[in-house]
Amino acid sequence: MKVLLVDDETNARLALRGILEFHFPEIDIAGEAKDLPEAVRKIHQLQPDVVFLDIEMPGYSGLELVNFFESDQISFKIIFVTAYSEYALQAFEISAIDYLLKPIRKEQIGRALEKLTPTLKLQMEALRENLDDTAHKRIALQLSDGLLFVQLNDILYLVADGSYTHIYLRDGQKLTVTKKLLEYEKLEQWGKFMRIHRSHIVNLEMINRILKQDGGIVVMCDGKQFSISNDKKQVLMTRFDQNKL
Repeated sequence: MKVLLVDDETNARLALRGILEFHFPEIDIAGEAKDLPEAVRKIHQLQPDVVFLDIEMPGYSGLELVNFFESDQISFKIIFVTAYSEYALQAFEISAIDYLLKPIRKEQIGRALEKLTPTLKLQMEALRENLDDTAHKRIALQLSDGLLFVQLNDILYLVADGSYTHIYLRDGQKLTVTKKLLEYEKLEQWGKFMRIHRSHIVNLEMINRILKQDGGIVVMCDGKQFSISNDKKQVLMTRFDQNKL
Protein backbone atom coordinates (compact mmCIF):
# COMPACT_ATOMS: atom_id res chain seq x y z
CA MET A 1 0.00 0.00 0.00
CA LYS A 2 1.58 3.26 -1.15
CA VAL A 3 0.98 6.43 0.84
CA LEU A 4 1.69 10.12 0.32
CA LEU A 5 2.28 12.46 3.29
CA VAL A 6 1.00 16.01 2.84
CA ASP A 7 1.72 18.65 5.50
CA ASP A 8 3.31 22.10 5.37
CA GLU A 9 5.20 21.42 8.61
CA THR A 10 8.40 19.44 8.17
CA ASN A 11 8.35 18.16 11.75
CA ALA A 12 4.79 16.90 11.34
CA ARG A 13 5.78 14.92 8.24
CA LEU A 14 8.84 13.53 10.01
CA ALA A 15 6.76 12.46 13.01
CA LEU A 16 4.18 10.70 10.85
CA ARG A 17 6.88 9.09 8.73
CA GLY A 18 8.61 7.84 11.87
CA ILE A 19 5.45 6.18 13.19
CA LEU A 20 4.66 4.56 9.86
CA GLU A 21 8.20 3.32 9.25
CA PHE A 22 8.62 1.90 12.75
CA HIS A 23 5.16 0.48 13.49
CA PHE A 24 3.82 -0.18 9.98
CA PRO A 25 6.89 -1.18 7.89
CA GLU A 26 4.66 -2.84 5.30
CA ILE A 27 3.40 0.60 4.28
CA ASP A 28 5.35 2.11 1.37
CA ILE A 29 5.87 5.86 1.88
CA ALA A 30 5.98 6.86 -1.77
CA GLY A 31 6.61 10.56 -1.15
CA GLU A 32 5.86 13.80 0.68
CA ALA A 33 4.40 17.18 -0.22
CA LYS A 34 4.45 20.50 1.62
CA ASP A 35 1.37 22.06 0.01
CA LEU A 36 -1.64 21.18 -2.11
CA PRO A 37 -0.20 21.96 -5.60
CA GLU A 38 2.77 19.72 -4.87
CA ALA A 39 0.42 17.05 -3.53
CA VAL A 40 -1.61 17.11 -6.76
CA ARG A 41 1.56 16.66 -8.82
CA LYS A 42 2.79 13.83 -6.59
CA ILE A 43 -0.56 12.03 -6.74
CA HIS A 44 -0.49 12.06 -10.54
CA GLN A 45 3.14 10.95 -10.52
CA LEU A 46 3.13 8.34 -7.73
CA GLN A 47 -0.46 7.05 -7.80
CA PRO A 48 -0.68 6.49 -4.02
CA ASP A 49 -3.38 4.34 -2.47
CA VAL A 50 -3.71 6.61 0.56
CA VAL A 51 -3.03 10.31 1.19
CA PHE A 52 -2.36 11.44 4.76
CA LEU A 53 -3.53 15.03 4.39
CA ASP A 54 -3.22 18.13 6.58
CA ILE A 55 -6.03 20.69 6.30
CA GLU A 56 -4.69 24.15 7.15
CA MET A 57 -1.83 24.83 4.75
CA PRO A 58 -0.66 27.99 2.94
CA GLY A 59 -2.49 28.73 -0.28
CA TYR A 60 -5.06 25.95 -0.30
CA SER A 61 -6.92 23.93 2.30
CA GLY A 62 -6.50 20.19 2.25
CA LEU A 63 -10.27 19.99 1.93
CA GLU A 64 -9.89 21.33 -1.61
CA LEU A 65 -7.77 18.42 -2.84
CA VAL A 66 -10.57 16.55 -4.63
CA ASN A 67 -11.42 19.71 -6.61
CA PHE A 68 -8.20 19.22 -8.60
CA PHE A 69 -9.25 15.80 -9.94
CA GLU A 70 -11.97 14.42 -12.15
CA SER A 71 -14.13 11.84 -10.41
CA ASP A 72 -12.59 8.97 -12.39
CA GLN A 73 -9.09 10.08 -11.31
CA ILE A 74 -9.76 9.71 -7.59
CA SER A 75 -8.50 6.21 -6.90
CA PHE A 76 -6.82 7.24 -3.65
CA LYS A 77 -8.28 7.34 -0.14
CA ILE A 78 -7.83 10.27 2.24
CA ILE A 79 -6.94 10.21 5.93
CA PHE A 80 -6.96 13.73 7.34
CA VAL A 81 -4.31 14.60 9.91
CA THR A 82 -4.86 17.97 11.57
CA ALA A 83 -4.69 19.95 14.79
CA TYR A 84 -8.20 21.31 14.32
CA SER A 85 -11.39 19.42 15.18
CA GLU A 86 -13.85 21.81 13.55
CA TYR A 87 -13.34 20.48 10.02
CA ALA A 88 -14.43 16.91 10.77
CA LEU A 89 -17.88 17.21 9.21
CA GLN A 90 -16.49 18.67 5.97
CA ALA A 91 -13.84 15.97 5.88
CA PHE A 92 -16.34 13.14 6.03
CA GLU A 93 -18.53 14.88 3.46
CA ILE A 94 -15.79 14.21 0.92
CA SER A 95 -15.63 10.56 2.02
CA ALA A 96 -12.48 10.70 4.13
CA ILE A 97 -11.54 7.37 5.66
CA ASP A 98 -10.66 8.95 9.00
CA TYR A 99 -9.95 12.25 10.73
CA LEU A 100 -6.94 12.12 13.05
CA LEU A 101 -6.09 14.88 15.51
CA LYS A 102 -2.47 15.80 16.19
CA PRO A 103 -0.36 14.71 17.96
CA ILE A 104 -0.79 11.45 16.13
CA ARG A 105 -0.45 8.10 17.91
CA LYS A 106 0.18 4.74 16.34
CA GLU A 107 -3.14 3.43 17.69
CA GLN A 108 -5.01 6.08 15.70
CA ILE A 109 -3.21 5.17 12.51
CA GLY A 110 -3.79 1.47 13.09
CA ARG A 111 -7.53 2.00 13.46
CA ALA A 112 -7.64 4.22 10.37
CA LEU A 113 -5.85 1.62 8.27
CA GLU A 114 -8.21 -1.08 9.49
CA LYS A 115 -11.14 1.03 8.27
CA LEU A 116 -9.45 1.35 4.92
CA THR A 117 -8.98 -2.37 4.46
CA PRO A 118 -10.77 -4.84 6.73
CA THR A 119 -8.24 -7.51 5.80
CA LEU A 120 -5.21 -5.26 6.36
CA LYS A 121 -4.02 -7.21 9.41
CA LEU A 122 -4.08 -10.47 7.49
CA GLN A 123 -2.26 -8.84 4.57
CA MET A 124 0.42 -7.45 6.87
CA GLU A 125 0.92 -10.77 8.63
CA ALA A 126 1.25 -12.54 5.28
CA LEU A 127 3.73 -9.93 4.07
CA ARG A 128 5.78 -10.27 7.25
CA GLU A 129 5.98 -14.02 6.67
CA ASN A 130 7.12 -13.42 3.11
CA LEU A 131 9.76 -10.93 4.24
CA ASP A 132 11.08 -13.46 6.73
CA ASP A 133 12.14 -15.68 3.84
CA THR A 134 14.49 -13.70 1.61
CA ALA A 135 16.78 -16.53 0.55
CA HIS A 136 15.04 -16.98 -2.83
CA LYS A 137 14.33 -13.29 -3.54
CA ARG A 138 16.30 -11.50 -6.24
CA ILE A 139 16.70 -7.96 -7.48
CA ALA A 140 17.38 -6.98 -11.09
CA LEU A 141 20.24 -4.50 -11.50
CA GLN A 142 20.56 -2.48 -14.70
CA LEU A 143 24.24 -2.54 -15.64
CA SER A 144 25.91 -1.09 -18.72
CA ASP A 145 25.77 -4.43 -20.55
CA GLY A 146 22.29 -5.54 -19.46
CA LEU A 147 20.40 -6.85 -16.45
CA LEU A 148 22.06 -8.79 -13.65
CA PHE A 149 19.91 -10.72 -11.18
CA VAL A 150 21.31 -10.78 -7.65
CA GLN A 151 20.09 -12.67 -4.60
CA LEU A 152 19.17 -10.28 -1.79
CA ASN A 153 21.11 -12.37 0.70
CA ASP A 154 24.26 -11.83 -1.38
CA ILE A 155 24.16 -8.05 -0.91
CA LEU A 156 26.30 -6.65 1.90
CA TYR A 157 25.59 -2.94 1.54
CA LEU A 158 24.85 -0.14 -0.93
CA VAL A 159 26.74 3.15 -1.03
CA ALA A 160 25.59 6.42 -2.62
CA ASP A 161 27.83 8.23 -5.09
CA GLY A 162 25.86 11.15 -6.51
CA SER A 163 23.56 9.81 -9.20
CA TYR A 164 25.19 6.39 -8.93
CA THR A 165 24.95 3.58 -6.38
CA HIS A 166 27.72 1.10 -5.64
CA ILE A 167 26.46 -2.34 -4.54
CA TYR A 168 28.87 -4.63 -2.70
CA LEU A 169 28.35 -8.41 -2.67
CA ARG A 170 29.51 -11.16 -0.35
CA ASP A 171 31.84 -12.59 -3.00
CA GLY A 172 33.75 -9.29 -3.16
CA GLN A 173 32.11 -7.93 -6.31
CA LYS A 174 31.36 -4.22 -6.59
CA LEU A 175 28.53 -3.34 -8.95
CA THR A 176 27.74 0.21 -10.05
CA VAL A 177 24.28 1.21 -11.25
CA THR A 178 23.08 4.54 -12.61
CA LYS A 179 20.39 5.03 -9.99
CA LYS A 180 20.37 7.06 -6.81
CA LEU A 181 20.41 5.27 -3.48
CA LEU A 182 16.85 6.47 -2.91
CA GLU A 183 15.68 4.01 -5.56
CA TYR A 184 16.84 1.13 -3.36
CA GLU A 185 15.03 2.08 -0.16
CA LYS A 186 12.44 -0.49 -1.26
CA LEU A 187 14.93 -3.12 -0.04
CA GLU A 188 13.76 -2.22 3.47
CA GLN A 189 10.47 -3.91 2.57
CA TRP A 190 11.78 -6.72 0.40
CA GLY A 191 14.51 -7.91 2.74
CA LYS A 192 16.31 -7.29 6.00
CA PHE A 193 17.90 -4.02 4.96
CA MET A 194 17.95 -0.55 6.50
CA ARG A 195 19.07 2.87 5.35
CA ILE A 196 21.10 3.83 8.42
CA HIS A 197 22.56 6.96 6.81
CA ARG A 198 21.77 9.13 3.78
CA SER A 199 24.82 7.61 2.07
CA HIS A 200 24.34 3.90 2.68
CA ILE A 201 21.93 1.01 3.08
CA VAL A 202 23.14 -2.10 4.89
CA ASN A 203 22.07 -5.73 5.11
CA LEU A 204 21.29 -6.04 8.83
CA GLU A 205 22.21 -9.72 8.85
CA MET A 206 25.73 -8.81 7.69
CA ILE A 207 26.46 -6.47 10.60
CA ASN A 208 29.27 -7.81 12.79
CA ARG A 209 29.39 -5.10 15.48
CA ILE A 210 27.82 -1.81 16.48
CA LEU A 211 30.25 0.64 18.07
CA LYS A 212 29.35 3.67 20.20
CA GLN A 213 32.31 5.74 19.04
CA ASP A 214 31.84 8.82 16.84
CA GLY A 215 28.09 8.83 17.44
CA GLY A 216 27.54 5.24 16.34
CA ILE A 217 29.22 2.97 13.77
CA VAL A 218 28.26 -0.38 12.28
CA VAL A 219 31.03 -2.80 11.37
CA MET A 220 30.07 -5.13 8.52
CA CYS A 221 31.21 -8.72 8.21
CA ASP A 222 33.86 -7.69 5.67
CA GLY A 223 35.29 -5.08 8.06
CA LYS A 224 33.76 -2.05 6.33
CA GLN A 225 32.53 0.62 8.77
CA PHE A 226 29.58 2.98 8.32
CA SER A 227 28.28 5.86 10.44
CA ILE A 228 24.72 5.77 11.79
CA SER A 229 22.58 8.90 11.41
CA ASN A 230 21.25 10.34 14.65
CA ASP A 231 17.63 9.76 13.63
CA LYS A 232 18.33 6.10 12.79
CA LYS A 233 20.17 5.00 15.93
CA GLN A 234 17.16 4.19 18.07
CA VAL A 235 15.32 2.49 15.22
CA LEU A 236 18.34 0.30 14.49
CA MET A 237 18.84 -0.68 18.12
CA THR A 238 15.14 -1.38 18.58
CA ARG A 239 15.14 -3.74 15.61
CA PHE A 240 17.90 -5.74 17.20
CA ASP A 241 16.41 -5.57 20.71
CA GLN A 242 13.03 -6.78 19.51
CA ASN A 243 14.62 -9.39 17.24
CA LYS A 244 12.96 -7.98 14.12
CA LEU A 245 15.71 -9.27 11.86
